[in-house]
Formats: sequence, structure tokens, C-alpha cells
Amino acid sequence: MATTLAWGEQITVLMELGFEVNVFTLDSAEDGVLDQDYLGGTLVGDDVSEYCQQVTINRGRPDQLQNFNAGTCSVTLLNRDRRFDPTNQDSPYWNPVTGKSGVTPRRKVTILSGGVPLFTGRITDIDIAYEPNQPTATEDNSTVTITAADDFVLLANTYIGNAITPSSQLSGARVSSILDLAEVNYPATRDIDTGTATLGGGATFEIAANTNVLTYLQNVATAEQGYFFIAANGDLTFTDRVAASFASSSATFSDTGSDLPYTALSVLYGQEFLYNKVVATIVDGADQTANDATSQANYGISTLNLSGLLLEDDAAAATLAADLLDRYKEPQYRFDRLQTLYNALDVSDQATVTALELADVVTITRTYPTGSPASVTESYSVEALRHTITPSEHRVEIQLAVADLVFPFILDDAIYGVMDSTNALT
Repeated sequence: MATTLAWGEQITVLMELGFEVNVFTLDSAEDGVLDQDYLGGTLVGDDVSEYCQQVTINRGRPDQLQNFNAGTCSVTLLNRDRRFDPTNQDSPYWNPVTGKSGVTPRRKVTILSGGVPLFTGRITDIDIAYEPNQPTATEDNSTVTITAADDFVLLANTYIGNAITPSSQLSGARVSSILDLAEVNYPATRDIDTGTATLGGGATFEIAANTNVLTYLQNVATAEQGYFFIAANGDLTFTDRVAASFASSSATFSDTGSDLPYTALSVLYGQEFLYNKVVATIVDGADQTANDATSQANYGISTLNLSGLLLEDDAAAATLAADLLDRYKEPQYRFDRLQTLYNALDVSDQATVTALELADVVTITRTYPTGSPASVTESYSVEALRHTITPSEHRVEIQLAVADLVFPFILDDAIYGVMDSTNALT
């Protein structure tokens, strides 16, 4: 049963802490029905939101040039009856048959707002805090913090069994082929784009035995320059570079009073993403270097080096180097981080923020009381999402990167009918 917060938001914190149910039992009229009963059983999910003091969710990556991290969630719960203590044999989660508690690592955790997932993962740590002063004779002054991570943690602990000699294939097919390996056996909860980058095959691109699965798949994403992450609903998601370029805006934030409001907006302008020399090298290939002499004369040489790329040939590496040089050869004045107070939004705006996902595009307007121009409006990609939920408020923070958008060419349109770098035939 979801807990309704003071501003009307319904929060569900579902943890699979209960006993196994629907265990398939041969010849049983009740427990021997296929599609209703399961080998090994299924776990009962218990909504523990009524005990929550705070929920913190972190998903995404530090910036657009780094890999996505495993998404994490931290839930602080009141534990006065010790129900979340895995040693308490009187806990409702204690299984007397097995002599074990259901409060244990790797159990599934799902956080939902109004029925929409904000996080899906598995328990990694259970930390219990006790205070010496008890509130009553029958209650313990205790809290428990349960930390969970998404399924990137599983991939990070999975390795290729035998060496593999791949065939030349698109990046999406390579991702799927790795996930389908018997030693990986990743479930069908995935959303994999076809990809635009062709990856190399043959002995040169052999995948060695004991290669870490997550590291290899992140290398595929680097070659594609796409997004690779676990979505809020638990789906493993791989997007190609073209999908990001043609994305439409999922939300519009501004300080004008007519759009989604924000409470803070930070600006980044420096050398963090200034690269006027890009060197891209495939496995056993020659360095493919792209330079911008004007930028180097103005700012000095700043090099971005991508080595060991899985792209099929040097020409593909040269194209990638040129693309990245065009994107990063000049410092950009850009919005870096946005915060909004979820509980101050109306119901429609709350639904928009709840639905935001990594790799979505948002539009942001900042107005100025003096100077020129009077306002700036730009499109940004969502690189990270942070939710902090307490009984008194729900804050959302969005990490941003400039969206490299391309708009479909529209004949005779004053804006989208101009053949240039921002409009393209689709």
C-alpha cells in the first residue's frame, strides 16, 4: 500500500523481503500449475514506505565523456520493532523453515512515484544503527539503511567464459550477443537500439576469456557514442548516437512562470570539455588524429585520446575523431545542473518530472534582469538524475549536457527548411 505524502504524491518502496511463494510442486493441485507456480518460487514484495524516513536515488554519469555508473538507492527506515534486523527471529521476514531472514543482499527493490518507477535494483548493503535510549519498553530506538544498486552490479561481477572471435556487426547486435551468452544469461528486460557503428570482427577483435562483461559493453557504447545504462524500470538500455540527435524535448523548464519552475540552475564555462586535438585508435590500428589549428592557437593544445576502440577500421575512427573535435573544439557556456522542488509542482508537472529518464532531452530558459540577450533557451540531455524524498519534501536534481540535436528538414519552412548543420533529411 503506497504512502501518500503531504503534497499528494504516492510513494511505494517495494522490497522482496518475504518468503518464497508459488513454488512449483509436482502433482500438487495448488502448487503444480505451470505459469502460476515457479521452480524455486517467487518472492513476496512488501511495501515498506510507511517506515521510510528518507529515500535517495542517484542514477547517471558525472559527464558526457564518462561511462554510466550503476544507479544506487539508499532507503532509511524506522526499525523500532527490529523487523529489518536480519538476526531477529520474531521479524515478519524471518522464515522458520529455512532459519533465515528475507532481509538479505540481492533482494529486489523498486521505488515508485504514483506507480511510475524511479529506481529498480537489488540490495547491496544493510546497515543497522541502534541508540542506547529506547522510546518504550517494547520498542528499540533503531534505524536501518538499506542500499541498493541496479543490475550494472551484476554485469560488473560477470565474466566471459571462453574466448570469442566475433564477426563484424553493428553495435546493438554485439550488445545482444554478449547478453545472450550462457555465462551472462541476461533477462529479456532490455531495450537495445540497432546502432550505427559497425564493430570489427575476426582474430584482431577477439574477446579474451575472463573479460569483464560490463567493461566490454561500455567499450561498445564508447565506439557507438551512445547511451548505455539501466533504466528506472530495470531495463538495460542501449541507444545509438543518431537516436540522441533526433530526440524531442520531454520537459521545458524556465523562470518565466509559464513552464516547469526550477529552484537552482548552475552554469559551467571552462576548459572541462575543451578538446582541440582528438586521437582515436582502433584495436591494432593507426592513430587517427583530428586537429583544429585555430582553437589550438587560442587556447593551447588540449587532447582527447580514445584508444582500443572496437570500430571496424581506421576510417571509422577518423570519422569519430572529426565528430568529437567539432563538438569540443571551443569552450561552451552552458547550464550544468538544475534543481526543482517536486512537492511545489502541480499534478501535471509532477507527472512530467516523474517520467524523466536518462538520455531524455529537456529545454531550459534563463531570463536576465539586465544585459543582452534578455533570455537564453537551450536544449540539454539528461546525464544524471537525483531524487531526495523525505516526509517534508521531494527534491530533484538533473545533471545536464548540451544536446547535439539535428532537426528534420521541412521544405519551405523558414527555420527547418535550411540545409545546414542543424537540419537534415530523415
